[in-house]
Amino acid sequence: MKKICLIPTAVLLMSSTPVTSLMANPLHLAMAALQPSAEAFVTAPGYAMVDPEILIDDNYYSPQNFPGAEKRTSIFLPDANLDAVTRAILLLEAQETEVPRVRYRVTYSMHHDEDIAEAQQAYVDIRRYNLGPALREELIESIGAQHVASPEIFGVGPHVNWRFVMSPMMGMMADATYASRRELTDKQAQADDCLGESCLSTSDPAGPEVKPTTLSAPQMETPQYRYTTDGVARPAYVAQTLWTSVESEGMDPLPYQKEHPQFTFVISLNVVGQENTALGVVRQNMVMDDAIAKIWTQRLEVAGVTPEFLKFSVPRTR
Repeated sequence: MKKICLIPTAVLLMSSTPVTSLMANPLHLAMAALQPSAEAFVTAPGYAMVDPEILIDDNYYSPQNFPGAEKRTSIFLPDANLDAVTRAILLLEAQETEVPRVRYRVTYSMHHDEDIAEAQQAYVDIRRYNLGPALREELIESIGAQHVASPEIFGVGPHVNWRFVMSPMMGMMADATYASRRELTDKQAQADDCLGESCLSTSDPAGPEVKPTTLSAPQMETPQYRYTTDGVARPAYVAQTLWTSVESEGMDPLPYQKEHPQFTFVISLNVVGQENTALGVVRQNMVMDDAIAKIWTQRLEVAGVTPEFLKFSVPRTR
């Protein structure tokens, strides 16, 4: 992990709390009412607070992450229009050592004021699992250690867990107001559930046993961030395409429940098979429909092949 600055929790919470007074406008008051939930989310046991300002430095806005950014003439930053999940993955990747075989589990919920639509906070929990060691051990058992490459080739690095609170602010769709981080042990990572599979499993989630519907790929502009690696999409772009696909289907505002995230993403890069692959699944855990309990959207890409999008609608049981 690159060196980051850990700030005492009390200092960060005080500096991020909106100033309210008798003359405060309704938006300030509504945002202040959301603060306890935001603080509880990022200060859960085991997490170290990180000053979000240090995450958006020259390393983040570098030509490696945003090719051509130094030549831009727009007053807006190159990630100004990114959704919270996509931007959170990019922020994590700029801080952590890159590993070639990874799985992400991302949970997302939006907390909003019922009367003031602009008063909203996105709560994003990202867990990045390094699958390199597990895949290497599998190969050693199969063909012997003498035929398997070194640990460095498979990727060396910890399992990490970041939490972000994001809100629309000053031209940004998802400005990070809070951030925190922790590392996960192998035992914790093994116990984590990635939509029916252990998050350290070398198998990807199979999805529900219902007939899927084939979807057209969402119409998107070319991203301004680096969005491919070794012939397939990077995890941030997988998340963005999935989120765009879900939004294009239309959805109602969902209730915020602290222990029950509204959406769960699982994204695997180069985990299954011999070819470079990027598999992404997002499950909508809350569906405001009498007949449908959950909706899964899947994006499957193999290097050199056009990505496939599928939708699985899981009926409610009576």
